[in-house]
Amino acid sequence: MNIARTTTIAVLIALAGGPGGCSWGDRKFDWPWRDKPAPPAKAKWSSDKEWAKPAAGPVDPHAPAIDPHAPITDADTGTDATPAGGDEEPLKIGETREIATSVISIKGKFITVQEILLAAKSDLSALKSDDMFDRRVRAIINRTVARRINNELIFSEADARLSQPQKDHVNKQVDEIVRKMVANAGGSQAKLDRLLAQQGVTLDELKNEHRRRLTVQLYQQIKFVPAISVNRQMLLSYYEKHKSEFSVEKKVAMQIIAVLLNDKRFLPADVAHKPTEQELARARLAAKARIEKAEQLLKSGEDFSDVAGEFSNIKPEAGGKLPLWPRGSLRQKKIEEAAFSLAQGQRSGIIELAMVKNDAGEIVNYGGFYIVKAYQVQEGKTTSFEDAQVEIEDILRMKQLEVLSAKFSERLARESKIPRSPDFIETAVNEAIKIYWKR
Repeated sequence: MNIARTTTIAVLIALAGGPGGCSWGDRKFDWPWRDKPAPPAKAKWSSDKEWAKPAAGPVDPHAPAIDPHAPITDADTGTDATPAGGDEEPLKIGETREIATSVISIKGKFITVQEILLAAKSDLSALKSDDMFDRRVRAIINRTVARRINNELIFSEADARLSQPQKDHVNKQVDEIVRKMVANAGGSQAKLDRLLAQQGVTLDELKNEHRRRLTVQLYQQIKFVPAISVNRQMLLSYYEKHKSEFSVEKKVAMQIIAVLLNDKRFLPADVAHKPTEQELARARLAAKARIEKAEQLLKSGEDFSDVAGEFSNIKPEAGGKLPLWPRGSLRQKKIEEAAFSLAQGQRSGIIELAMVKNDAGEIVNYGGFYIVKAYQVQEGKTTSFEDAQVEIEDILRMKQLEVLSAKFSERLARESKIPRSPDFIETAVNEAIKIYWKR
């Protein structure tokens, strides 16, 4: 597969490579066959006979890897690492060489300037062309290069350490992904091939990228899960600190009939800017009479929407869905209080909002009369600690996995001693400026 096509795939599928910053590309590819990764503590293998089960009791962070077929332990777990293939010496990681200013090679994998630019396209295209443009471009390029190098190092390590049964497990997962892809393409692989061809990739190339992602995920699970531990006190502590995450506040969608005093029927334009007290009094009486007429129609059984369409100064957007508002969203607190006191489908009586003047005596709000209906009520609720424990445990385990993975990535980068080519970075930065600077 040539470099250009590799570049296209890397940006096209943008597959997350698991925790710890490992991702194949920078944008999510939300096709229906993209499955959410399982929490790290709940990995399921293809056969109970193929995978050793952890011993009962507390997890020992220095325990050997859980797969008996291929020990996957190293300095991080306190044991000697044995490379795949039976070599006696630990596997050397990150042997790299720079081919040219436009290409970097990491263990036989070429990274091009074009690939970096495509991976960073989303971030670069969002930049403003200002005095900080050059600096922001350089930061994005450096970050993208570092991420891509890290991806390749982790995959190289994972591919070397996994046993054949583990790789077979990955291949089964890839086959299942392909099955879902075909199903979502209408059950026709020929149709799927045509869809992929429109994006400039083949099914084999896409399968290869899925295989790389799943290889990294499985390796991280096997390597770090034995060191992850969550107890009840940790669960309770997280729940207390993040209780708002498990609460849904009450919200109300409202229909409103508003008859406002500044309506030209009550205050003509030639007097509205500075009405007299008598003119304001007459306007108030006329507005009140109008809202009372609307209320009588509601009492007689008329539809609220129909009455609002005829009488209200505030019209809902045509075809618009009524939003659900949490408490504290409306400036007119009197109306909000009325709405939140109603059951779904109920309406209030007539609510009067007084005129508002500023310190100089100028009218800033003429006030008016309102009727509000609680069109939809979403009652607030809080998930109990007992019901939230499973979700919290997944969160805490994933956080621990991210920390362990990040430390592992740092060690790989440190041991690899990959030279950061100034020429490569400069080439990428200059090309990005040419493409994304908006004159």
